Amino acid sequence: MAKVTTPGPPARKAIKRAVKGAANDVAPEVSADDSATQARLLRAQEIVNGFDLPPKAKLFVVEYTKDMNGTQAAIRAGYSAKTANEQAAQHLAKLSIKQAVDAVMNDRIEQGIFDGDMVISRWVEISQANPNSLTQYRRVNCRYCWGEGHRYQFTPAEMEDAKQALADTNAKRALEELPELGWDDKGGLGFVGNRDPHPECPECWGEGVGRPFFTDTRKLGRESLPLYAGVKQTKDGLEIQMHNQSDALDKLARHFGLYKDKLADAVEKSYTREALEERFAGAMQRAQERQRQVDEERGTVVNG
Repeated sequence: MAKVTTPGPPARKAIKRAVKGAANDVAPEVSADDSATQARLLRAQEIVNGFDLPPKAKLFVVEYTKDMNGTQAAIRAGYSAKTANEQAAQHLAKLSIKQAVDAVMNDRIEQGIFDGDMVISRWVEISQANPNSLTQYRRVNCRYCWGEGHRYQFTPAEMEDAKQALADTNAKRALEELPELGWDDKGGLGFVGNRDPHPECPECWGEGVGRPFFTDTRKLGRESLPLYAGVKQTKDGLEIQMHNQSDALDKLARHFGLYKDKLADAVEKSYTREALEERFAGAMQRAQERQRQVDEERGTVVNG
């Protein structure tokens, strides 16, 4: 389960600055259809105006904290519907934007302000995200896969270094009146680290070598962004942190009443797995339809 943290120093400073007085470069005002929503959005504007962001970026943050929908937030902030997804991904990959969003959301947590539709939408996004689009384990070619005669294959820089090392060795051998060593191209040039393994490689038996791969978090899209929870430095290196999909599904199941009793300790025994999946799919569809209706009411649905 993801841990909710309190605002860090940048967020607290931003809130204090906002409370004392909004910055000159303020976010454009947003509209709301009820007093509670208006108060929440005004509070968000106050906090966001404490950050050194362009007005359009500030408006994006305010809009994003309505429903955590990056694409729709970009559209509501004035970006083209054709590039909204890309604009949202670029914004949400910036540390300053993340800090502004965290400041608003943590302020709402501290005040006990939650929007049911926003929470459900967030659970749905997390539960449907694809972990493989964020981090992968890949099997790639070994050094012998594509070398000539399945011998060790160099990159250009490696071959240059190997030749220089041989020249240095031969210079020492000449001083000792030893015969010169000859150069061996082995498998030649052309090693590319991300090629597929050679199916008949005698060294790796076509299995290649395993390597972890992490997507550039600056370029995360809707398929993976909801899962991303940051990067942690550990003693073994960097660790990509992700929100818990099982936890999100569990919360959705509880919300839609898919468990047996009030404590949600067990799944209803009278349902088959297929029936449960059908019931869950129906509940999800109703939630998405409700979200669509909310978007229409807020004027956020773009035709076409």
